[in-house]
Amino acid sequence: MTSIRKQIERCVTRFRDGTLVEGDLLAVLDTLDDRPPRQSLLYLQASSSSPHAGVIGISLFEEGHDPEGLDAQGNPRYRSVREAIQDGWRVIKFPEMALAMDEENNYGLGYEFILERWR
Repeated sequence: MTSIRKQIERCVTRFRDGTLVEGDLLAVLDTLDDRPPRQSLLYLQASSSSPHAGVIGISLFEEGHDPEGLDAQGNPRYRSVREAIQDGWRVIKFPEMALAMDEENNYGLGYEFILERWR
């Protein structure tokens, strides 16, 4: 859950309790003004062109860093493209299907999806 969402939920709770003050709302506004949105990119290689297919490779560029995209056990953070979409990622590029036409020559690692999200 984002920091802004938490702040707004806190304001709603305080509003219901009758304890909301101007400073609470100004803090949310300050958060909005201080943070320009940042694009994060997620490259997922899947075993087929279906968003339900299993992920076989991952590369992540998020918040200005290039983390591995793996969980503590060394598995991809997302098991499928669909799972990444459910976590707020948007597909901006689907796999190049022309590469899949020639089964004798594999020019890439699986079917690559490129996803983004702004925070």
